[in-house]
Amino acid sequence: MARKDPGATVVRFYQMPREGMERGLFNLLGKIYAQAIRSCLVAADATQAVRWDDLLWTGRIDSFLPHGSCVGDDASVHPILLCLEPSDINGATLLILVHGRFAEEFSRFDMVLDFVTDQTPAGLQSSRDRYRRYRDAGCRMEYWIQEPSSGWQCKFKSPETILREG
Repeated sequence: MARKDPGATVVRFYQMPREGMERGLFNLLGKIYAQAIRSCLVAADATQAVRWDDLLWTGRIDSFLPHGSCVGDDASVHPILLCLEPSDINGATLLILVHGRFAEEFSRFDMVLDFVTDQTPAGLQSSRDRYRRYRDAGCRMEYWIQEPSSGWQCKFKSPETILREG
């Protein structure tokens, strides 16, 4: 277990339009990497993992985000792991979910970022169900929305998170 914070896991839900997800997540990953936070990005399937691998190599001309697959002998050295299941083999304290499913292993991480990209009624219901499951498990919850004019806006933070950051 790579956790550094003994408190409850913080779960941040990020709601963004599907067409902005790649750029938005690339920018967040850049900020995460700049803070030397090790992370695990969980893709829905191998095709999506390859897409994220390509994006991290070519996301912007002026930057590269070091990353690798969670399989292989060198998985532990990558600051950003691309996986199909949550893994902290690289010492990840941050779990990034882009697959739209609940992560049973969330408690192994200090923070979980869950991206809500499916704006269909079924997709929104699925994200609400995941939110409730994390909240009911004792996680500190946050909800963020990407606004076209002003960037990320925090719409909700559980009281424990506000006290910790404030």
